[in-house]
Amino acid sequence: MNLNLIKLLGISLFLINCSLIYSDSKVLYTLDFTNVNASDPRAWLKDKGFTKIESAAKDQNKLSLSFADNSLNFDTKGKIFAFILNPSMHIDGAKKIRITWGVNKFPDGGSYENAVRNEALMIYVYFGDKDKDSGSFFIPNCPYFLGLYLGQNDTIGKIYMGRHFTDGGRFICIGKPQIGATVVTEYNIADGFKSAFPAEKTLPFIAGIALEVETSSTGPANAFIKKIELLN
Repeated sequence: MNLNLIKLLGISLFLINCSLIYSDSKVLYTLDFTNVNASDPRAWLKDKGFTKIESAAKDQNKLSLSFADNSLNFDTKGKIFAFILNPSMHIDGAKKIRITWGVNKFPDGGSYENAVRNEALMIYVYFGDKDKDSGSFFIPNCPYFLGLYLGQNDTIGKIYMGRHFTDGGRFICIGKPQIGATVVTEYNIADGFKSAFPAEKTLPFIAGIALEVETSSTGPANAFIKKIELLN
């Protein structure tokens, strides 16, 4: 058989397989950080609905945010907690999340397995409008959430509990990338929610997404993100 024909058949089969893999998934929401022409990332994020910028996230000297290399970059200068939330979403039918991101520097010793609950970047996904107790008078209650992060020392897919939000919050390592590598991680948030909160019989709508950095027990970290997608 002609070599060029063999190559053509191979490419065709590859494209068919790709279409089968993604044919049943529709993108319901996209937050794309590539090709952004903006000098002020905080203003850009506010324009995209991330109206709650909390704690050290307000201070460029503590958390340096910049658009470069088709990414939003998070350069943590020291021991901080920084939180940026879009609280006004209402997306029904989302069952998966796909994140394109990476870590240039993990916080030294960060590990939920070892109760050092720090990460270079975490994506929170909030579910529904039923507030759950935070467990602290000083921390506002909020709906159910899953916190998804890249780690070095934790078990991929294992559901961890934090110091607070023990009723309604869970944390899950969804990848262990090489330093500096861009990875695409896809996680089934519907299955994750059911495993984390088995008493809830239905999957609530997606009520919000947050970007969070915590290095309060460890120190500097550096991460980047290119895209967040919610799929059915």
